[in-house]
Amino acid sequence: MVSWVALKRWSLVIILNLVAAIIYVAVGYASGLLIPVQTAHSGFFSLFSSNDSLQYHAVADWIFGARDRPIAASAGRPFLYPLLLGLAERIGGLRGIWLLNVLLWFTTLNAAAAATYRFVKSRWAAVIVFLVLATNASLIVLTFKGLTEITTVALLAIWMYGLSHLTRQPTPSQVAWVLLPVAMLVVVKPQFELLLAVVAVVLIVLIVKSPARGLAVVAFVACLIPVAIQLVSMAYFNGYFGLSNVGESTLRGYYLPRLEVAIGQSTTITEGRLRIAMLSNAEVVRFVLSHFGDAVGVFLTSLKENLLAGDGFVQGHQRLSEAIRATQAVYFVLQLLLLPLAAAALWLRRDGRLALICVAIVNVLIAGGFTFNQGDRIMIIALPLWLVTFVVAFYEIGGVEMVRSRSLRFRSASTAEPQSVSPRR
Repeated sequence: MVSWVALKRWSLVIILNLVAAIIYVAVGYASGLLIPVQTAHSGFFSLFSSNDSLQYHAVADWIFGARDRPIAASAGRPFLYPLLLGLAERIGGLRGIWLLNVLLWFTTLNAAAAATYRFVKSRWAAVIVFLVLATNASLIVLTFKGLTEITTVALLAIWMYGLSHLTRQPTPSQVAWVLLPVAMLVVVKPQFELLLAVVAVVLIVLIVKSPARGLAVVAFVACLIPVAIQLVSMAYFNGYFGLSNVGESTLRGYYLPRLEVAIGQSTTITEGRLRIAMLSNAEVVRFVLSHFGDAVGVFLTSLKENLLAGDGFVQGHQRLSEAIRATQAVYFVLQLLLLPLAAAALWLRRDGRLALICVAIVNVLIAGGFTFNQGDRIMIIALPLWLVTFVVAFYEIGGVEMVRSRSLRFRSASTAEPQSVSPRR
């Protein structure tokens, strides 16, 4: 009998996507979110139930002229996701937004699986990555919400696929594959500024050594156009030169008030927010430095909570909620195992592409320590990153050990062969 993984590539892809569609429908019905899609009743299953989604929708209305003046939310919500959301709504209504998220969900599964195959040349590994992502209930639930997470994981998966093409002397197309998804990421979630900076520096170093550096430089600059658009629009409409002020809002609205409560200066988060609002940036820095140990403790506490958090959108569905929490616990253990595994793979193979994916994971972890009470959507965006890293690191370490064992066998055979023939006298 022939293993189904040994099917022709496109046959395997079709089968996997059909399986994913079945899983999607099952989770959609179990969560109670898919039935309203069919009836399309008023409210459309609370697509904009969260404050964040309402802000994205308001920015989309402003972009498409439904609002006359810039709104405050535009300072903290970069343009790309509201642009996509507004286009989808104007083409297909509220159902169009859901269909956009479904398309991005399937893109995530296929791009992550394709990236895995390119890294390790194993269909089994690609199938495992695909199915783990497809069975994650949180990602499916998020496709029913007007939030950025599905767009983010899709861009990260595409970026890893592009990264799998990268060589030491990048061509213009390789530069575009690696840089453009990250540039688009930072105008969806500005927290990826760190990743963009690291990727840009790495590409600059590689481009200098590339024989096609002229066109590669052109591609490099062109890929940064989305970032330039965001910077110009922020300066023109909000008088603020930067990607957004969401970072400062997160620090002052979540992290610093929690630190206030932790050290006993405030009794509630609300009181802490009022106290922090009266501090200047310089005073905030002095406040954190004077309580540095507590600040680190609050960061680690928030990070652990976000890593173990359940989904925030499936209240009333106990079994699904318990399944998501159990999944998060398993992920937490696997991520702890990933630390030594990835470190060993980087030490043995010196794979710069794997190192860049690890930087992206660290980027998500850093952002995850500054907010709380968001469910698992803060950390779930790292799922395709650490999943691919886990598989690639496992295969790279296995490949090194296989090469070493073969080398040792060859050496022992070559040294033993002369001894087996006694010299004639």
